[in-house]
Amino acid sequence: MGCYQREGEGMKVYDEEPKEFSSDHHSLIHSVTLLPHKILSNYFMSELPQLVLHDLGHDENFGFKRAVYLIDNPDFDHLVGVAGFCKDECKHHKEDIWHEPHSFKTDMEPAHFHKEMKQFLRSSLKRRDIDIHKSGDIKELGTAMGLNDPKFLTWKMKHGNHGLLIFEKQKNLCPWRDKMLKHSSALLSLCGISGI
Repeated sequence: MGCYQREGEGMKVYDEEPKEFSSDHHSLIHSVTLLPHKILSNYFMSELPQLVLHDLGHDENFGFKRAVYLIDNPDFDHLVGVAGFCKDECKHHKEDIWHEPHSFKTDMEPAHFHKEMKQFLRSSLKRRDIDIHKSGDIKELGTAMGLNDPKFLTWKMKHGNHGLLIFEKQKNLCPWRDKMLKHSSALLSLCGISGI
């Protein structure tokens, strides 16, 4: 399947940069490059970060099993959950979440992981001098949130805040798709967040 690495076989379908782009590659590129336009078109929606996380997490993009987007705000001593994604809860929303984005909030009301992660609040990791870019504490946090073998990405945001994406993969990604995830995860920070 495109650029996924087959688990247990030790074989990569593609190396660093694929020689030829498959339809899976084109689909991912198309999806990720449309996201800024979708964000700008829906900037006023309070559920925008959740929509973007779901878009990134679906199988045709990065195929998360579970994921959490948090913001670490050292000035206000907050580590706050902004969005949660659980593949099993995607049955609650429309197949194309961008077709009727206003229905997403209502559609996701029965989604427990989604709601629980949006209510997550702890004290800032950065304020406790934890290096969130290399920390085993992040993996422990992900495990405590119910993710198996959590991976994470962090990035700097404006006003001294830091974005944090903790995720559980369904399958190993090839290096090219991993690189795409690393670069596109910061799109979550383009979504307005109230109260942080």
